[in-house]
Amino acid sequence: MLPERLISSACCCLRNFPFNIETKHIYRTLSHVSTTTSSSNWSVSVKTHDWNRAVSDAEKLVGHPTTFFSLKCLLSEEFTSVAMNLRRLVGTDHPILKTAKRLVYHGRTNMQTRGLVVLLLSKAAGHTPTCKDLNSINESGVTARQQTLAEITEMIHTAHLIHKGILNLSPTVVPEENTREDLQLGNKVSILSGDYLLANACKGLANLRNCKVVDLISKAIADFMQAEFLGEYDKQGNALPVREMSLSTWEEKNILCAGSLLANSCKSTLELAGFDEQLQAKAFEFGKNVGLAWQVYSDLQPFVDHLNYPPGNKFDLTSIPVIFHLEKNQMKVDSLRQEIDNDVSNFDFKSLHESIMADDSVRRSKNLLHHYSQQAEDLLPLFGSSAASKALFNIINSIRE
Repeated sequence: MLPERLISSACCCLRNFPFNIETKHIYRTLSHVSTTTSSSNWSVSVKTHDWNRAVSDAEKLVGHPTTFFSLKCLLSEEFTSVAMNLRRLVGTDHPILKTAKRLVYHGRTNMQTRGLVVLLLSKAAGHTPTCKDLNSINESGVTARQQTLAEITEMIHTAHLIHKGILNLSPTVVPEENTREDLQLGNKVSILSGDYLLANACKGLANLRNCKVVDLISKAIADFMQAEFLGEYDKQGNALPVREMSLSTWEEKNILCAGSLLANSCKSTLELAGFDEQLQAKAFEFGKNVGLAWQVYSDLQPFVDHLNYPPGNKFDLTSIPVIFHLEKNQMKVDSLRQEIDNDVSNFDFKSLHESIMADDSVRRSKNLLHHYSQQAEDLLPLFGSSAASKALFNIINSIRE
């Protein structure tokens, strides 16, 4: 059974557009995927409660269930034939199943909060007399174009996550023909659904009729692509550790793949509100620091959340705790690469996990999370003192370890 919170949130989201036969089928399919791939343990920690409470209160402020922005786009008649194939993928362990589950699971792992941050910042900063959309400000204090920008932000981010789940299915990697055929279907669904979201995002971007905003968001999309060419990867596209890894290389890559979209979206929403370049630059810094804080938080989970990430499970070998650990022992990188041998699926993650837990790498990562969070919080007063600012503070504070 799906949790009551999920059902009520989904109904709230779907209330705003036609719930036809195709929509019902897609929603049931996504629900089936979610329940099939989810754990039966729905217990939550105090920190999880803080996060859920912060997001729920923030969504009430902006008046939109932003956690379902991309799901709303996917529940369209054009997407019916693609989404229905998700059911056929259950049991294949294709990455798109996890992405689909996270689209409908409203919890600590929710990946759709970037649009919410954009809307909260829009509401907190307000609008100048030069804003061209003053007549379209809704009850929540956000203009129609700012609402569209938030939706575009979510669609681009979700499309990127879906595209990252495409697998290498060469016969040498997946020798079993039937398995390869099933996974090929998953790749096709990933490509089509990701491209569909990007196409909708580009259409919405053009409708904003603001060249500067188009340039900023286009830069964010280009940064996503550039990040994929930094570093080394195994045959399935998993990042591999290298000797020259450091905090600066981690930050360089994650500004591109985690900070750029939110930073440029925050800057864009102030551009739509009519603010000058100086405040827009502060909004950019705010979004960048929030994005980096979320990335550090994500990198930390395998080392702090042992319920959902038992020791021995796979984790990112270029995450910040791993980098801090390997910085002190560069010779270990060579032995790790030899053990990996271009395929992390055979790597002993448990041994590396124990080594990282035995030193100060986790503590240093938590300090870095605090640093980025504090940088973002320090910028909040520039956008005024309001309930929206408080909501942004609560969201940032809820991911502190």
